[in-house]
Amino acid sequence: MRNLLLLLFFSISYFASAQQDSIQKPKEYSFVIQDSPSQLFTMRQMNQTYLSGSRLLARALYTSCKSEHTADLIQVGLQALILMPLTHEEGHRSILTGNNIGSISQPYMNKYGAAYVKGVTDKTLKDLRDNDLPTYIRIHTGGLESDYMLTKRVEEIGSFEQDDYRNYKWEYWVRKFAILQYYVSGLFKFDIDLKEEKNELERDIVGYDTYGAIRHLHRPTMEFYRYTKYSDLTKEEKNDVKKAGYLSLLNIVNPMMFGKQNFKLNENTRLNCGLGYTMAPFGDFIDENIWIKYKAINIGVYARQFQNRSSLFNAFGLSLNEFHLIEKVSISMAGHFWQQPNNFDFNTSDYFTGGAIDGDLRYFFMSKRNNGIKGFSIDFGCIYKTKGFLPEELYINEHLGFRIGTTLIL
Repeated sequence: MRNLLLLLFFSISYFASAQQDSIQKPKEYSFVIQDSPSQLFTMRQMNQTYLSGSRLLARALYTSCKSEHTADLIQVGLQALILMPLTHEEGHRSILTGNNIGSISQPYMNKYGAAYVKGVTDKTLKDLRDNDLPTYIRIHTGGLESDYMLTKRVEEIGSFEQDDYRNYKWEYWVRKFAILQYYVSGLFKFDIDLKEEKNELERDIVGYDTYGAIRHLHRPTMEFYRYTKYSDLTKEEKNDVKKAGYLSLLNIVNPMMFGKQNFKLNENTRLNCGLGYTMAPFGDFIDENIWIKYKAINIGVYARQFQNRSSLFNAFGLSLNEFHLIEKVSISMAGHFWQQPNNFDFNTSDYFTGGAIDGDLRYFFMSKRNNGIKGFSIDFGCIYKTKGFLPEELYINEHLGFRIGTTLIL
């Protein structure tokens, strides 16, 4: 699967580069070839590689189609039917794979209109629930976590003017709508008509993501079954579902939802800001994001409030994005700090502190051609994190990871 996806994205890259407008300002498209752990795609690897590929696909469509409306329609169809389910289910699958649990991603709609991750026995899932509840909750929320981080990556690209708005607008809008659909449906007592398949290996690992996660946070020792209906929830659980539905509306609080990448403060400075919300292995969190572009310096800042049943825990982060030390060398750095509940417990008010530092170094080989690929890089990345949940990173315990990739300039 990895090699096929990379071949697809590089083929798209070549097509886009061959057809591009020579006047267009060069853009960078990054791909992660190998990540830690080296088991299929990690969530970061899938998200970064996919997003570069989808932007290149959009770029190629706008260049090749006779009408921009045709390119729009093709993208909406691909996003809704193929691409969004693919990455969402890979988010679920990556958590299982990172914990050495084999599974099969089936990201195409079945007769019920649902995409699955399957191939896991009830015993395996029940043992995970009973012995590692945070990871069990995260296999419910991993798809939404992946969707959320993809939109946050798009917001960074747009705020720093690293691509044309039209090359990511449908990816952004369709995915934002999909996130809202999961959460907001709980405001309308939405129920799903799914019956667990007779063959347990054919069943989806968790059923409806938000209902299952909230039920198990509140009642982790109750009778095991996968597909949670709205009618299965207690009054308190239904209140949490409604709370998540209302808070998810924060995801539309960003000027990019309305076609505005950033605001011009002066000739050298651009600013954008926005809010975000999604679930965590012990509850949920809210983000307040600020992106500042000053000449060639791109800075991102966020404040984050984690929440379990009744307590808040603070976090924040600071990043420097794609800063060129010299023409052929660029770096990106990010630092994170957090407070999170002890043992990732849903009920405690006690907490621990932790953090992470993440960096990328890229060395570019430049071409003298005016058309086509203007350059590419070899990318080296490294992350060290202490114990704690960091969205898009697979391990919630201490981890040191390395990655390698490439970036195309087109």
